[in-house]
Parts: sequence; structure tokens; C-alpha cells
Amino acid sequence: MSPLNKIRAAGFEITLSGDTFTISPSSKLTQQQREFLKQYKDNIITELNVVTVICYTPRGSAYEVEATSAEHATWLSKMNPKHTQAVE
Repeated sequence: MSPLNKIRAAGFEITLSGDTFTISPSSKLTQQQREFLKQYKDNIITELNVVTVICYTPRGSAYEVEATSAEHATWLSKMNPKHTQAVE
């Protein structure tokens, strides 16, 4: 399990805030969790920066694509709208 998913699984919401992150409710963090966050800070920020877009095959099967930027994510979404027409 990734560091980001691990802290989310512990019941915390974590969001990107500039070049760091914000966690809530921070008052419920244990000392061990605080140390974990310090240790994996760079990994967590990297994970938060990844934008995943759901794309579709010509037959309508969904798959995830990691966008390299917000602009790339927008382009992927525009160029690959959900396939709604049945294919035989």
C-alpha cells in the first residue's frame, strides 16, 4: 500500500497545498503517524501531483491513464470522451 493510501486508510483526508500537503483532522495524528508523514513526505507529494484520467477503448472498456500535467489531463478528457454507443 502506498504511503498516501495508508494515511487515507487510517481515516485522514490529505490534500496538496502548494509544495506541501495538508492533513485533517491533524489533531488526531499520533506521534508515529507524524513520523511516518515526515519520512514519506516526498512520496506523498509526488502521489498527490499525479493526475489520473479515465479513458476508454473503442469497445467502451475503461482504463486509467496518468497525465503528465493538468493540461494533458484536459486534453485526454477531450480527446477520449466516454464511449456510449454500442459496438457490435
